[in-house]
Amino acid sequence: MLTVIAKILLIILDAVYWILAPAALLRFYMQLLSVSFRNPIGQFVRAVTDWIILPLRRVFKGVGYDWASLIAAYLFELLYIFLGTLILVGILPYTRPVGIAGLFISAVFGMAVTVMALMMVVLIAYIVLSWVARGQTSVSDLLEAMVRPWLRPIRRYMPLVGGIDLSPIVLSVVLQIAIVILKSAQAAVLGLL
Repeated sequence: MLTVIAKILLIILDAVYWILAPAALLRFYMQLLSVSFRNPIGQFVRAVTDWIILPLRRVFKGVGYDWASLIAAYLFELLYIFLGTLILVGILPYTRPVGIAGLFISAVFGMAVTVMALMMVVLIAYIVLSWVARGQTSVSDLLEAMVRPWLRPIRRYMPLVGGIDLSPIVLSVVLQIAIVILKSAQAAVLGLL
């Protein structure tokens, strides 16, 4: 049974993680798409991640990609899993070699889960803004640019149904299935700890 302090620490850990890791991943994705950071989301992402990404860029100079952002997201994931395990069960799982290897492998699955969850949030925001303010704000343009590559393959094979584009619903289902599969794989790796 978790103590009150352990529960509070996990809440704080979750809050910090779900700000830092998605921001680092968004920074990578926005640069990959060559979208402007001159919007509220881009400014937030830079403000939250500059402290770690700028020093990492000096070490990991990307050729065509912003590797520093991906490395920062991976480091956040490693720290999140390590501290979460430490709070829940203590240091014992990491005293064995399989524990350290499991941590690094689990972080890859965790980062993939975060990417899928982040895309779900972006997709939902895109859907809501497409009803309310399509093309009227820089944020709606940014969200459309971020979602378009994910929707394009679905739209290629799925026609409009009665004039309605159902591709966001299909993408939502695919993302949810991917999250379930990735979380199961991550749990299996963490079970080795």
